[in-house]
Amino acid sequence: MKTRDRSDSKTGLRDASRGGEQPAGTDLIDWTRRDALRNLAVGGAVLAGAGGVIGCAEGEGGEAVDVAPDDPVVAFDLGAAAPGASSVYPFGLPELPYGYDAIEAVVDARTMEIHHGKHHQGYTTKLNTALEGATELQGLTLFELLGRLEELPEAARTAIRNNGGGYLNHALFWPLLQPGGASQPEGDLADAIAASFGDAATFREEFAGAAKGLFGSGWAWLTADAAGGLEVRRYANQDTPLADGLRPVLGVDVWEHAYYLKYQNRRAEYVDNVLDAINWSQAAANFSA
Repeated sequence: MKTRDRSDSKTGLRDASRGGEQPAGTDLIDWTRRDALRNLAVGGAVLAGAGGVIGCAEGEGGEAVDVAPDDPVVAFDLGAAAPGASSVYPFGLPELPYGYDAIEAVVDARTMEIHHGKHHQGYTTKLNTALEGATELQGLTLFELLGRLEELPEAARTAIRNNGGGYLNHALFWPLLQPGGASQPEGDLADAIAASFGDAATFREEFAGAAKGLFGSGWAWLTADAAGGLEVRRYANQDTPLADGLRPVLGVDVWEHAYYLKYQNRRAEYVDNVLDAINWSQAAANFSA
């Protein structure tokens, strides 16, 4: 199983998977919550972004006809996956499901305090600020915003990509860690890991290699497609699997702010220790959501 790398900062996540910028003339039509209609880059077709399940285009005689999008928006119950997190504006900082010092052997309390209270709070605040004056975007879910980045108004796109991605990635990351050491892969997720990687040990080796080998800042994610197929992918900065139409199952933050106070330049040691504290019950819930 080859790890996919979506961390090329030159082309960007969406360009790497889609092959280019949004074509000229692809105008925003209507960002109301009721319709959430957006232009596609083909003759007059528009996509219903609320859930990304159905769209419509103008047929002969002007009647509306259904259009099935190639890439429906991935959505799930973010509040269940990350208690206290929200999938709609305004966004609030979710609480950690444990104390700052609960996984001291893996990540020190001071790092957890700064990482959660400063960095994650920063993404939360800046995401709200980016949407504060964009009333036409406030009714869209975080999944719609991050899953349709190239269709957002250019003035808001980068701030939503960076801060919306940072908000989501961290909200999912905290519950994936647990005091007392890692559990074991379970249920349908365990079966999917065996089918995709052969066994849990092979998966861990591939995932750890992806996290350790990512150049610069970013994330390693175990992702699931619509059929439940698993793949390890690397993402630069705060990009997310949502922009590739994939479900995030298990992620590890490899920005330096996640580990530098304790590990300095020893990212490999940090990754190995984090993988020894994974809450596989939460990963299984993310997979099945």
